[in-house]
Amino acid sequence: MWLISFVVSIVSFLTTQHLPFEVSERVASCHLPVVVSDETGMVHLVYGQDSTIFYAVATKKRAQFSQPVAITTLSQLVAGAKRGPQIASTEKYVVITAVNRAGNLFAYSLDRKSGRWSSAVRINDVPEVAKEGFQAIASASPNVFQATWLDLRADKRNKIVMATSRDGGRTWSANRVVYRSPSGTVCECCKVSIAAKDNNVYIQFRNWLNSSRDLYLSHSADGGATFAPAQKLGSGTWQLNACPMDGGAVTLSSSGQPLTVWRRERTLFTCRPGQSEQAIGTGRNVTASTSPSDTAVVWDDDGMVWLKRNSNDPINLGKGQLPSVALTNQSAVCVWEMDGQVMTTTVHL
Repeated sequence: MWLISFVVSIVSFLTTQHLPFEVSERVASCHLPVVVSDETGMVHLVYGQDSTIFYAVATKKRAQFSQPVAITTLSQLVAGAKRGPQIASTEKYVVITAVNRAGNLFAYSLDRKSGRWSSAVRINDVPEVAKEGFQAIASASPNVFQATWLDLRADKRNKIVMATSRDGGRTWSANRVVYRSPSGTVCECCKVSIAAKDNNVYIQFRNWLNSSRDLYLSHSADGGATFAPAQKLGSGTWQLNACPMDGGAVTLSSSGQPLTVWRRERTLFTCRPGQSEQAIGTGRNVTASTSPSDTAVVWDDDGMVWLKRNSNDPINLGKGQLPSVALTNQSAVCVWEMDGQVMTTTVHL
């Protein structure tokens, strides 16, 4: 197991925004951190280091994360360019998904009552089809989790495929193809995102259609059994004969309404389906989290990480890239990568 050390910095205060950094800490030698929060106010962190997957938690009473635990070793773990381990949580289970270089996607499930992790379960029912490594997972209800990924099955062209677990990530359904691009393939090097609540499932991906690299959203109202035709997001388009390697994110409000965030050229947007996009800044690697009273969007730009809360102006969190954010108790818990280290900062209202 890798030696994990925490360096706690001096608490700082952003006077211009009246948003204090309650705690900042550094986790040594790690890559691509991701955080999510659950109904209890707990925040869950996952990241990869070489072939090892680490997990840690932070409670609402303790701003710092617990000592990370190595939950498994996945040979040839893919952990670069937003391809790292992903995580979702309910009051019953925590599920982590990760892909290896062979193109197989695995799930690891924590039964929170017993405190035990399951062994690896392969999600893709056709071997070695997730070779691009982009995948995502979301919780829909206490026992139900939805996973999606870029998949090469049948024609060796990337398409959007998903699967459902109804037992906390222990077993997975037959895989379902959600979308095939009429142009042959979806954007092959951009992150796919998923959000779910009860029977509603939303999958966001960057398409490659008519020479444009625009964001699309697919919606299922029956738990992923069927999907309506994918809907383009925003009114603009991005004609590009290359891959942006940037997919954005979709998140759901407390009422279940989707909010999408994504990039077109250098501009970052928020967008609700069927509405015009709203520019929020410039940069890349944008992602978001929502709570009943808060929306947090984070991204990086020219080596700096930025956080925007609701209609407030963006604030600079420090040097780094590839951020992730979770909301809980009127706080935004942000993590990002800096020089091969994982940085975490908690910002309060």
